[in-house]
Amino acid sequence: MPYFSFSIHDNNALLNEFNIKPNQVYFSKSTYIWRILNKEKYKNICTLNREKRKKISKIGKSILFCLPPSIGLGDAIEYAHALRAIKKSNIFKNIGIAFTEKCSFIFNEYFELSDLYPFFISKEIINKYETLFHFTLEIEALKIQKYIRSNIENEIKSFFKIISDPFIIKSKKYTKIKKISIFPISNSPIRTMPFDILEKLLNFFKQNFIVEAYFDKNSEISNYLLEKINQNNISIIDCRGKKELVNSIQNIEYGVFMDSGPLHIAKLFNKKGVLIESSVSSKTLLNKNKNIISINNKYSSPYCKSPCGLTDLFNYNGKCGCYENLKIVYTDSKIKNLFEYYSMRGVKNNYITHIENPVGCLRSLDVQNILNYIKKDLRL
Repeated sequence: MPYFSFSIHDNNALLNEFNIKPNQVYFSKSTYIWRILNKEKYKNICTLNREKRKKISKIGKSILFCLPPSIGLGDAIEYAHALRAIKKSNIFKNIGIAFTEKCSFIFNEYFELSDLYPFFISKEIINKYETLFHFTLEIEALKIQKYIRSNIENEIKSFFKIISDPFIIKSKKYTKIKKISIFPISNSPIRTMPFDILEKLLNFFKQNFIVEAYFDKNSEISNYLLEKINQNNISIIDCRGKKELVNSIQNIEYGVFMDSGPLHIAKLFNKKGVLIESSVSSKTLLNKNKNIISINNKYSSPYCKSPCGLTDLFNYNGKCGCYENLKIVYTDSKIKNLFEYYSMRGVKNNYITHIENPVGCLRSLDVQNILNYIKKDLRL
């Protein structure tokens, strides 16, 4: 998604939807706004220009942090952790945060961060800040998160030389677990629970607990799995938006997680549970969290060794897959040098294929091993 500027006439529909003022210049990274401005029926715009991000030479005392476009819930929580630590450090007199989009409530309600500009920011307001800081331009590790996932919070705090204690929000603790909440869905097929594992876990838990499984009816991956499972004696949870999802997870007793947004929400509220590791390291995801145990993935092939750090399929030479599927030998140096030649083009068209035929690290999961970990954690 490009970083772009725009201005509109006073008869543009964006005026009503976003309270944009006519004939003023705004900057955005919003895919939604970009698409609206590019539609034929919205030709009545004054200007629409792609903008080049500029690296900073000196950081001032007033700074506007620009998030990457369309961040997911998990990433939003990691960015919010880091920005809260920066605010508490008092190294800046004034902090603004741009492009929080639908995750704005996370920054404001849970991390007490203000001066948020969710979908766009005016040129007038930008000029009030001494420094315009694009995370994925200035911090090297954040440029390649799709291919080598690292802990976003730690990368930012390290860049600004900040040391802070972990931030958690206290929530209700349960002395006896009566309900299990399963979160099988990720935005990526290589971090989504395979159907056979999900089915066996549900069948086991139904014999011993109240069971609820979280799905997302706006997700093709989610709908595919939901249609296949036996829903008898299971509560299917489909939250209407990110805020409802956060509120719901705040009240769970014990969670079974893949690498997805709900894991990060559970960490924020210090919930108990288990993470089934796939392509991203549990050390990266859990960051010393003691309430969620990890079932480590030790898969290896001639091309990769789990966890490789990849967060999604990618397109290389016209084919979509992971390092093993595409027969690319994984090395840190090679990936860092070649990632710019990879593409996300056509990737989503291959999601269901890779749900039906999971990547190697997911195929290697042993359901009995997973159950043994959970039984031990729950003292069954």
